[in-house]
Amino acid sequence: MSASDLSAFELYALHWDERDQAITASFEGPLDEATRRSWEAPPEHDWVRFHLRFAVVDDVEVRGWSHQLPTRVEQVPVGDRVSVTVTGEGTDVRFTAAPAVLVGSRTSVAGSL
Repeated sequence: MSASDLSAFELYALHWDERDQAITASFEGPLDEATRRSWEAPPEHDWVRFHLRFAVVDDVEVRGWSHQLPTRVEQVPVGDRVSVTVTGEGTDVRFTAAPAVLVGSRTSVAGSL
């Protein structure tokens, strides 16, 4: 996914797994007609939640983590890797990794469990 793909979604969790040198970023947000098709969601679904895993993580810098929304996640290709920044009010996290891999997603009706 590119940075523009992530701009419509809110980051709600960032999980570091130091054993596997991986970071999983979890996002959620509304679906419109176009994104509903790309997520293969039923017509009544208007919300998506998904998880991206960044493997082979290096150069992690955490200068702040407050999780105040909005939080912006940007990925910039650097050769065969990506440079990732997670920024927002009181948040500044940076790392390099292999490109993100989608590891799970679920669509639903907003507010449903």
